[in-house]
Amino acid sequence: MASPFRKRYPSAGTPQSQGGGAHAPERLPFLPKDARELFESLEQVFGEKFSILDCSTGESVWDTPHGLSFDLRRYFAVCEQVTRRGRPEIVDEFGPVLLLAIPLSDPTEEASFVAVGGFVTITVRQEAEVASAARECDVPVADMLEWARHQDPWTADALLEVSKAVFERAALRRMALQLKHQVSDISSHLLLAFEEITLLHRLTEHLSIAQSAEDLSELAVHWLGDVVPAEAILFFPDRRTRITASARQAEKDPEINRLERLVSRGACPLSSQELESFVAYLGAEARLEPIAINRSSTSVSSWPYPAVRELISVPIRDGNRLFGWLMAFNHNGNNKTYSGKPEFGTAETCLMASVATILGIHCGNLNLYGEQAQFVGSVMRALTSAIDAKDSYTCGHSDRVARLAVCLARQFGCNERDLHTIYLAGLLHDIGKIGIDDNVLRKPGSLTPEEFEHIQQHPGLGCRILEGVTQLDKVLPVVRHHHEAWNGAGYPAGLKGEETPLLARIVAVADSIDAMSSDRHYRKGMSDDKLDTILRDGAGKQWDPKVIEAAFQVRDTLRKICKGEEPPTNPGLPGWQFDFTETIRE
Repeated sequence: MASPFRKRYPSAGTPQSQGGGAHAPERLPFLPKDARELFESLEQVFGEKFSILDCSTGESVWDTPHGLSFDLRRYFAVCEQVTRRGRPEIVDEFGPVLLLAIPLSDPTEEASFVAVGGFVTITVRQEAEVASAARECDVPVADMLEWARHQDPWTADALLEVSKAVFERAALRRMALQLKHQVSDISSHLLLAFEEITLLHRLTEHLSIAQSAEDLSELAVHWLGDVVPAEAILFFPDRRTRITASARQAEKDPEINRLERLVSRGACPLSSQELESFVAYLGAEARLEPIAINRSSTSVSSWPYPAVRELISVPIRDGNRLFGWLMAFNHNGNNKTYSGKPEFGTAETCLMASVATILGIHCGNLNLYGEQAQFVGSVMRALTSAIDAKDSYTCGHSDRVARLAVCLARQFGCNERDLHTIYLAGLLHDIGKIGIDDNVLRKPGSLTPEEFEHIQQHPGLGCRILEGVTQLDKVLPVVRHHHEAWNGAGYPAGLKGEETPLLARIVAVADSIDAMSSDRHYRKGMSDDKLDTILRDGAGKQWDPKVIEAAFQVRDTLRKICKGEEPPTNPGLPGWQFDFTETIRE
């Protein structure tokens, strides 16, 4: 006798209509996968057909034509409690017949299913043994006897133990699958975090003032393209902003540090002109905060940029100064790293915001270094001007000595860092003369021993003036010892030979060449021939002979520097420029 309840899913059919046999998954489409697997396990373990009751609607959604069939309405409330308690229970007993209910799904789900099956506790042979059960189930005694004679007897305890075991095994399987999914999600998040940390670490490794803003932006755009699932990643500069990256560049060309170049990876859906209007369309907020736009906004008819489906826009700022934007256009649907819908979310936006913060700090640092370099350059020029102001006859001497020293040092094989140090040392080698009596400095005749002793104090005075300026620490030994002699007859320490620092020995030659070539109060500048003779005679006595040898190898260049025939922008070497940014970096 079939259940009088209307079937909710008639397309599911019955075992007979599907050809009999075990229930195939497609014959129970209304059950979730976990519930279907549990139902099939129950029928396999017990060798018995079960009915299925949907406790959310009170409908019988699966009958058992070859099993015990009866009206389940009277058990609806009981089965509902079984799903809430979440464990198998015997819900009724009449004679040798037991009714077992097993929850198939979580009670929190929209549809809560319970499998219901009948079992016997003894071997049935006579109608009298099942007569009361037939009356309770409202089925003919003969039908009840026919069903019961084909059943294996079960005790109530055995039914509950076995059903609980099957139920718990299914629960463990579900838990294992959930844990597997959680592990997979955690792995994805860890991979994402690793890629983000790697990207940020690689960027921070390039945070050097030698790295231009555009070069670092190009690296950032390239690396973001490996992580963010976008069709295009780009750095769009605010062309109204300048970055003062170096004093030399700023003096040479004020426009050279203006951010101009758009850096992109992938096919940007907008042209450069369209990007200008697009940024304006995004409004003032885009200049201050990250913006993420997805299809809920771009699919409306009023959206003026149909080529832009999804967008992340992050401003690159340092304080109140805006340098540009990092932008990601159109999600490419690649979820290998980012899971979820093909749209930009918090993860991508936060990553790009972190990168933009690094770029903003870098641009700000470039400005800071550039401004400090300009300040240091101004201080250095002020100091050299102060030296020149002491004596009009020596005006320009410090600059020429610096350029001569660079030329000699390059010829001698010094590296770029030493060239930088020796140029500064040449500019500042006579800074101590600020503390020397003007009457002594400008005396047209020979100096008395006392006057000469007084003027010999200027190297020490120079060091005391410059002490405390950390960036000039390497300059101090040159300032202190540029009047030492190869034979030990110099001052202030009487150092001999290579006891004097190399750069000081080079500045000593450069200082002497310019002093002998220039007009002074007490004499006219020497001719080239006389200067050459004095240099040769003094090699190995007053000056390092190897430095003198280098001086003759670049003799013509040295003469041009002394006579002012070399361009002022050339500090002694074609192709070499001094940059005060290096002083800040030191």
